[in-house]
Amino acid sequence: MMDSMKLIQDFLSFNGRLDRQDFIKRYLVVYLIKYGLFYLGYYFGMPLVTAASAVFIIPQMSLAVRRCHDIGLNWPKTIVVLVSLPIQLVSLVSLVFLCYAKSDPYRNRFG
Repeated sequence: MMDSMKLIQDFLSFNGRLDRQDFIKRYLVVYLIKYGLFYLGYYFGMPLVTAASAVFIIPQMSLAVRRCHDIGLNWPKTIVVLVSLPIQLVSLVSLVFLCYAKSDPYRNRFG
């Protein structure tokens, strides 16, 4: 039970930093679950399941914010990244940036 709570908190926390490798792994998990639910609901005609997939934008935002913390972005740039996440083509540019930007090697205000 504690492991599942830690896992849920890990995907919903907006505090701290997240390095490049962990970001990519976790984002892929969230992405696959989100779009898997979306297409299953759409294919089988279950609008509730399709709508439930929208809930996964919160873990995507959490991961993106923590990655921005790791890079050392200020809050206006972090807001731009968050606003771009729901927009398909623009989010691709943001994700490529988040995946390839180097971590701030020094301790910053986020850890």
